[in-house]
Formats: sequence, C-alpha cells, structure tokens
Amino acid sequence: PAKGISRVDYAANFAGFLNEQAGHKPWAFWLGTTEPHRGYEYGSGVRLGKKLDDVDRVPGYWPDNETIRNDMLDYSMEVEHYDLHLGRILAALKESGQLDDTLVIATSDHGMPFPRCKGQAYDYSNHVPLAIMWPKQLKKPGRVVSDYVSFADFAPTFLDVAGLTSSKTGMQTITGQ
Repeated sequence: PAKGISRVDYAANFAGFLNEQAGHKPWAFWLGTTEPHRGYEYGSGVRLGKKLDDVDRVPGYWPDNETIRNDMLDYSMEVEHYDLHLGRILAALKESGQLDDTLVIATSDHGMPFPRCKGQAYDYSNHVPLAIMWPKQLKKPGRVVSDYVSFADFAPTFLDVAGLTSSKTGMQTITGQ
C-alpha cells in the first residue's frame, strides 16, 4: 500500500510454516516485521483514505501541524499493515484448530520513531504495545496489567509454560521473572 511497506507476505509465510507442522508436536514461530519502521511514504495515510483530523491528539511537545499529522498517519498505516497480518495469522490458527492451544504474544521492540519516543527515557519510549492471548490457559482473560514488564521476563515465562527450569536448558542465568 505504500513505498516503505515490505512486500513480504508475513501471514502467508506463517501459513506455510503451520502446514509443515506434524501432528500435535509443540512449535514456535517468531514473526518479525519491518513495519512499522521509518521510511514512510510521506502522505500515504491521506492517500489511502485517512484525514488529518483523524489524529485526535498530537502530544503537546510536538508542533501540531500538517507535517506532524501526516507523519502520524503514515506511521499508523504501517501499524495497520502489521495488524492485518497478525489478524490473518490468528485466522489461520483458528482454521487449523490450534488457536485455543497457542500462546500468542504481540509486542514491539521500541517506542514510536518520533522525538521523545524511540531511544529516549520518556514514557512514550518505554510504553510499547504488549498483548498476550492463550484462550485455554489464561485464567483471567481481558486482564490489564500496569506493572513494568521487560522483555527479559519472556524467557522465564516461556520456560515456565514449557514446564522447564533454566538449569535444564543450558541457558545463562536468567534475570527476568
């Protein structure tokens, strides 16, 4: 849909992977996309149907002007591209009958690529999306956790889910919880 968006069909790659899995053996798949990342096509959000007024709030530390609003909309187009592929992946899991038994974690590796966000020590740089679903296992679905979570917490979580201790994995000492 825009010049900066990869032509890789992430969801089709996942569907191919899923089709290669045999029986009920455990598997893991890491979806890493290039969206949303800079080289946005300036004005792609507007070109693809969004309006500058669709931006309901510009943070007070940025100028509220057409350039900034376009940049935010162009960024949102890349987020929506990621969301589209994630939705297709969830649909493939559902169609295969594996959605309820699959731990799905969706997150980002950093904040938005804007001033006071990415690579900074402000709230926007440390507040990244994190959504987790596992329909058959999560005891309180829909729960919102406001505690600080670090990616260092993922490894011990995965080991716990797999019923393993870090000493049985050969991994270095784990600092996460």
